[in-house]
Amino acid sequence: MQLADSFFPSGLFGNSSGLESLVKTRRVKDANAIIQFIKQQIYFQLVPCDCAVLLAVMNAAGKNDLTSAIAADNAYYSMKLVREARTITVRSGRQLLNCIVHITQARFARQFRSKVMSGKSAGTQPACLAVAAHSLGVPRKSSVRMMLYSYSVSVVGSALRLGIIQHLDAQKILTQLAADIDSIKVKAGIDELWQLSPLMDILQMQHERDDQRMFIT
Repeated sequence: MQLADSFFPSGLFGNSSGLESLVKTRRVKDANAIIQFIKQQIYFQLVPCDCAVLLAVMNAAGKNDLTSAIAADNAYYSMKLVREARTITVRSGRQLLNCIVHITQARFARQFRSKVMSGKSAGTQPACLAVAAHSLGVPRKSSVRMMLYSYSVSVVGSALRLGIIQHLDAQKILTQLAADIDSIKVKAGIDELWQLSPLMDILQMQHERDDQRMFIT
């Protein structure tokens, strides 16, 4: 619960996950469109890529296998085609990792952070979240739910600040997403990582060059 709380300093507050561009181009106008956007991102981005890396690093941490954790972390970073997306995943990941080391002083977390600080590992958000979950003894299924919930809250929070929904709508959206999040099954491992969000990649590349922006992505 602590890791999934928006109060936890993970650095995702300035990330709309591409929603700002969708709103500017009037592709997303209401709560129903937000739900569809989140579901599409879950099934075409988070589950086959982010969550798979999360579980792969958790497995590696459980075996004290630093090499495999680094490989999964760097594989995820290499798949982030948009500069802003690479920036936000590393920024939030490293902030999360520093926080969890400060809280727990867990041995694997300290070892992994040393590799991140030396540049041998990218320090992406899914990998660092996995290290945090392992350090706090969070079960695998709960960790996946936590990632999907945190992502959903981030997007819904962005929609609130963009002014296209109200607070009651935000809670309704999260409730409607609960069944989908609860039913997700993820294959751990990095051999079959994939993601498919070409429109979002293009919009985020355009977003990088916008003169006025509320969010980093």
